[in-house]
Amino acid sequence: MDAMHAQLKSGRVIVTYGRSLMALTIAHSLGRRGVEVIGCDDVGLTAVSFSRFAKKHFTHAPAATDPDRFIDELEAAIIRHKPKDGRPYVLIPCFQETRIIARHAERLSRHIQVAAPAIEAIAAVDPKDALMRTAHELGLNAPRTWTDESLRTGAPRPAQYPLVAKPVRGVGGRGVRRVTDAEALDELLARPTEPLLIQDYIPGQDFCLTALYDRGRRLASAAYRNLSQFPRGAGAGVLRETVDDTPFLATADSLFGRLGWTGLVEVDFRWDGFAEPFLIEVNPRFWAGLFHTVESGVDFPWMLYELAVTGQVITPAAPKLGQRTKVGGLHLLSAIQEVADSDEGFAGLATPGANRTQNQHEILDRIGPHRSWAPTTLKAGRRKPARRSTYGGFAPTPVSRHSPCKRMRRPCDAMSTTSSHLLPADGCSRARLHACAL
Repeated sequence: MDAMHAQLKSGRVIVTYGRSLMALTIAHSLGRRGVEVIGCDDVGLTAVSFSRFAKKHFTHAPAATDPDRFIDELEAAIIRHKPKDGRPYVLIPCFQETRIIARHAERLSRHIQVAAPAIEAIAAVDPKDALMRTAHELGLNAPRTWTDESLRTGAPRPAQYPLVAKPVRGVGGRGVRRVTDAEALDELLARPTEPLLIQDYIPGQDFCLTALYDRGRRLASAAYRNLSQFPRGAGAGVLRETVDDTPFLATADSLFGRLGWTGLVEVDFRWDGFAEPFLIEVNPRFWAGLFHTVESGVDFPWMLYELAVTGQVITPAAPKLGQRTKVGGLHLLSAIQEVADSDEGFAGLATPGANRTQNQHEILDRIGPHRSWAPTTLKAGRRKPARRSTYGGFAPTPVSRHSPCKRMRRPCDAMSTTSSHLLPADGCSRARLHACAL
């Protein structure tokens, strides 16, 4: 066992999509255990490139717009960084490029171990229309589904409303909209912009099951629910809570067992807490809430690395039920949007007398107290956080709701649109540091 641990710690890993919080979490998970981490992306300045847990960083062509050149340049970099002493060498795809890498896994596997599901298995669940076909063929509980093209070409129209329309290849809640009646559906179909999936609206809450499989056998799993989203109602989770994953396992095991799945996966469910959960979506890659899962005690990046190197998972994993994490700036924006969309909105702030004070406190309670990600090593004059996060580089730190920064914040151009962090405005000394500063 000691020899196996020594072998794992001596390895070298290339992590893609270095701009993301997902890649940063992977780098922390592996780097703090001694694994040499190399980040990459199609931009130079990324979260991973500034992390103390990443030794190097390289750039490549954009996978989305030039996939052939992306693979050529990625393969060249893999060969260039290949260890000469035979130690473990693993490629961990992080985001949308996972599909492209999986398609070329045989080519890349001549130089490096590729920790990605098989392309045939991915094609059965991604994009969304493929998942719905597979789910219905296997008799899994999934919403009734139409495509916009089928409805335009004479397929029977849905008889019940509301419906949900979403892009076939959308991520992070992008483009999801509610269709309230037949007139709204006609208007949607009359203005095609991209392929859409149209489904029955399923009452309940959103739940995310995350899991690691080996040839269809589940090795580890954890589930969480989104208590708050941004944009509210259809966006990515910004306040998450770990929950019991038992209600979702039968569907997942049936699906991924039949596919012989090997690797990580994230599965979206819709559940009212009573009936059988509805299968909504599968992401054959890492997920935006990865840091939450790690904070809950299930270190998927390390377990995936163990599986790739040794063929087994050695580290035990037991999720801490009830664990909550908050995504810095986006939780604040989500809460503000909730207040603005409510009946009283910000009008309550204008209420005179005692009622005004009461309304102010109610609104502030819904917005805060706010937690933001900050480095564990801060500049002189800044308070150190009370505890060290499992990420090793930053920890959640409370920010007083009564002393907000007076300068506006702007989104970080280097981070993905699904990333949770915001950059402080230029010249702002009180805003929390961005993850890129690690």
